[in-house]
Amino acid sequence: MLRFKEWTFSSNDSDIKHKVTDIRLYSDDNEKIEIEFKPVRIYSQTDSTMQWEDWNFYDSIYIYKTDYEKLILSSIRPLFPVTDPDPNGFGVQECFDLTSINFFGKDDWKKLIDNLAECIETSAEEEKEFYNAVIKYLTYFMEQSDWFCIEGNL
Repeated sequence: MLRFKEWTFSSNDSDIKHKVTDIRLYSDDNEKIEIEFKPVRIYSQTDSTMQWEDWNFYDSIYIYKTDYEKLILSSIRPLFPVTDPDPNGFGVQECFDLTSINFFGKDDWKKLIDNLAECIETSAEEEKEFYNAVIKYLTYFMEQSDWFCIEGNL
């Protein structure tokens, strides 16, 4: 059964506070390994580099290991290599990194949504609900920014 849990992320070191939504289908409620999908605040032209607060500013979603391995990774991996949209960023990222942060521009984010939408065609009913929920959030994030990221904690 598809499960959602909302909670608030806040940092003692900054003024950052945003809503996080956990989405689980096959993942156990005790799983801690996840990937987080989120829009990135585009820093002002006067700043020289993106700061931690920029990719932790907006609301986000968490997808846990069992679910991302079974349902999501096959849609992310074909996007690579990608070019970090931040001109002061990582440059070209050759492959998806489950242990760190992966930045995407709007075109690559749209491709991710399209890849996930293709998965719906051959999925079981509960999986279709999962994909539709994830796509809904990722599409909403496109209204927030032109830069996005997926951050893993493996």
